[in-house]
Amino acid sequence: MRVNINGAYNIEEHQVIIRDDESINSQSTITLLEQMLKEQPLGLLYIILDNAKYYRSKIVKEFLEKNQRIQFMFLPPYSPNLNIIERLWKFFKKKTTYNKYYEKFAVFKEKCLNFFENIDDYKSELESLMTENFQLIQA
Repeated sequence: MRVNINGAYNIEEHQVIIRDDESINSQSTITLLEQMLKEQPLGLLYIILDNAKYYRSKIVKEFLEKNQRIQFMFLPPYSPNLNIIERLWKFFKKKTTYNKYYEKFAVFKEKCLNFFENIDDYKSELESLMTENFQLIQA
């Protein structure tokens, strides 16, 4: 069993939109995009993404043609350090899974979803973590 959480993070408002889907694929991505459009009914939505294949699928491209307020911005391959939501996933795992054991999957899933339902509890920690400041690492 597995928890499939798909999400988006608004860096300006420090708000999160998440979905618990059976699997993450083109259709669940479209559903997330629809939810994002409802949450922000005006203006352009710039969405920074990794290079998962479902973002470039035919049905997602068709959806974007019909919803031109959404602008995808793809990150270079193998650059999770540039994807702000990766910081959120790491923080989420730290708060919900590190040094914790859940005997039942239902309890684990509930704890995962409760983290996001109560994300305001972590507001001060997230405001310093979820910034547009990146460090360049030179080899």
